[in-house]
Amino acid sequence: MLEARAIPYALLRHAPASTMELCEGIGAELGARHCKNLFLSNKHGTHFFLFLMDPDKPYRTSVVSRLLGSTRLSFGSDEQLGSVLGARRGSVSIMALTGQKARRAYDEGMLHIAIDSSLLKNERICVHPNDDTATLVLRTQDLLGFVSGMGYEYSVIET
Repeated sequence: MLEARAIPYALLRHAPASTMELCEGIGAELGARHCKNLFLSNKHGTHFFLFLMDPDKPYRTSVVSRLLGSTRLSFGSDEQLGSVLGARRGSVSIMALTGQKARRAYDEGMLHIAIDSSLLKNERICVHPNDDTATLVLRTQDLLGFVSGMGYEYSVIET
């Protein structure tokens, strides 16, 4: 899909990297850093958020919940992650938006995408291509253009 849109990227293969600690350093030789991808759910499990943030920033539930206009958010369950994004724990990524489950959840108003503004300061970003044994390195602006080009809207918040 990236090639079809003429978006340049590098694909790096590596051992499974399902945590931020294991992702550290991957892509550094290309001037890129992994982003922290969080799959969040409201209390009732009726609204879900894919939240991307700088890996060095702490996640504060009350702050993010307030900024997103939601009741207190918590991490979505493995079952919710599979049914909403078609992903599994450890490989949550904005690239899940390429799948049919994410599209359906978004179109039904259940899935919302948010990005912390500090992440946008990075020229290049690393994301899993829905597989924790590989990393895509691409320009942050290209990734955002890719997401918008697929018809997704996202919120930028400052935590």
